[in-house]
Amino acid sequence: MEDPLTEVNGVVEGLVRAKDADAQRDVLQRYFLQGASFDHPMCCVTRSRNSRDAGLLQVYQFLRSVFMDTEIKIHSVAINEEKDRMYVEATQHLRSYIPFVRKYIYDRYARLLVVLSLRKMEDGKYYVSRQQDLYSIQEESETLLPGGVDDYVVEIKAFVGYLLMLYVAFFQLFGIWKPRKPCP
Repeated sequence: MEDPLTEVNGVVEGLVRAKDADAQRDVLQRYFLQGASFDHPMCCVTRSRNSRDAGLLQVYQFLRSVFMDTEIKIHSVAINEEKDRMYVEATQHLRSYIPFVRKYIYDRYARLLVVLSLRKMEDGKYYVSRQQDLYSIQEESETLLPGGVDDYVVEIKAFVGYLLMLYVAFFQLFGIWKPRKPCP
């Protein structure tokens, strides 16, 4: 990519909504390094000499063949030039052509943050060396156990937050990690 901030939308669209397998492969090979890695809560492809074509491509091919009419909306894109990282906030709607999968397992919207590690090469272009997909835990629990499980995960997280408040209040009774000044 010559200008990652403006080109990333096309890269995402080309991978997620490719018209055919050749077009998808071409996008991956054009924008990802040959040794690129991929990290997702459900799977990963570790960096190796040919991990892009013998690992990462197959992940994208699987997703495209099972979830043929995927929609993705990018909400924001940011880049940290000092660290060569790009952050893409998006909502993805995966809908399977496989009736069982569509009915019982997966037909929902999921928010995610994609972290792309970029490397500037000798040709002056930036290439993706690593893709990391980050979902909140309630998003992933709904994927694994459909049927409102995400509501329970949120409730459990809220309960843990409450327990942490009690824990801190107890220790602050004894002066442990207690602010000296009151809140303004």
